Amino acid sequence: MRRNVLRPEFLMCGLWAVFVAVYFVVPIQYVHAPGFAAWGLMASYVLAFTFGSIVVTLPGVPPALVREEPAPLDAVIIACAVAGLAGAALIAIDKIWLSGQDWSLGISAVRDRRSVEVMEGVAIKRSWLLYLGYLTISFSCVSFCLFLLRGEKVGRAAGWAGQASVLAMVAYAIVYGGRMPILLVILLAVGCAMVRKLAGRQLVPTGWYLWPKMSLGFVAFLVYTNAIWSSRREIGNIHSYDDFLNVASRRWQLQPSAWLDEAVRTGDLGARAVMDFISTAMYLTHSPTTVQRVMEHFGQLSSYLGLYQIGILSPLFDVFAPGLKLPETMRGQLATAGLYGWFPSAWGAWALDAGFELALIAIVIWGALSGAAYRAVLRSGSSAAELLLVFAYTAILISPLNGPFGMANSFLIFCSFVAVALWLSDRRQAAGLVA
Repeated sequence: MRRNVLRPEFLMCGLWAVFVAVYFVVPIQYVHAPGFAAWGLMASYVLAFTFGSIVVTLPGVPPALVREEPAPLDAVIIACAVAGLAGAALIAIDKIWLSGQDWSLGISAVRDRRSVEVMEGVAIKRSWLLYLGYLTISFSCVSFCLFLLRGEKVGRAAGWAGQASVLAMVAYAIVYGGRMPILLVILLAVGCAMVRKLAGRQLVPTGWYLWPKMSLGFVAFLVYTNAIWSSRREIGNIHSYDDFLNVASRRWQLQPSAWLDEAVRTGDLGARAVMDFISTAMYLTHSPTTVQRVMEHFGQLSSYLGLYQIGILSPLFDVFAPGLKLPETMRGQLATAGLYGWFPSAWGAWALDAGFELALIAIVIWGALSGAAYRAVLRSGSSAAELLLVFAYTAILISPLNGPFGMANSFLIFCSFVAVALWLSDRRQAAGLVA
């Protein structure tokens, strides 16, 4: 039963059942509420993923023949942590000292101004440090996940390096004035816990006091999130609850349910707490409205062939192929359709990158690869297989928000996971163990 619940197709269907229920329960009314066609598209894509995964996971899986690693993972964890932390430092140096941005305005103000400049085609200074940082920062996630997966069998240096690697993504989030890199790390930790449960281990490694550390980290993330909302309201000259409702109606095209609005006006609920709640609830549940907009404007949109999800491609095209104007065209089309800056869910992201029909095929393949990672863990029990299943689980968990490659440069994280998994697999085969 435990293994069935953790099969990718079961997890995807269960998660989306919960997400749809939350969407209808949350006290927010959206102008662009999804219609029958949008819900049908999302349901068909969920079924496509399920089909792809179940074809791979349904056959019986032989038990793991060897579950031991040929050598300790300490050196791998430390090396990935160093690479990730160095990458975060390079990105911070580029953004703070070499980009030409005026950081005296505050991170949120710089972020908002840069969003406007991107739409206006204003170039930003980028050094080679930024690109090198992007290539290496994702290895911090590998270090963190390998520690969570095998923390009982690593030494103190590797254990502390694996935990410290979290700071790379935290720094990345703060420099960009966002939260998604931190949320992604939290979801990676959840993915590691599920993989450990599948392998018959406890949710987290013992001996490292991880539960209190994780609890404190999650509380800090909530405080940071609410601080960002307050900062953005201040920058946007939102000084009262009515100001907030005007912005929510004009920019976000939503309004709170009548009972929630009444509770604020009668003083039963604090205005600031409700504004933070509505902002967070909108952030986490609005993606079906984006799918509705995709349906309404699809004839005006190109197929972006990965450019939409893979964020690193836009600056690369801007630098190395500016004449093509592909990112500029994509941003203009998305802005015209009211899609720019909104979460599309995995289904909207695939539709924007591949079109409705090719997206269906891509999602079937995504499901099959997720099922293959699940099957590989049951068959081999190797760290390489577990690492890939962690990413597969994390991609499922972020699907209500974005595609598997569309959140906080998750494509580069995927590449780092694959690179390390291939190296671990080669090491395992060289030692004569079953991969």
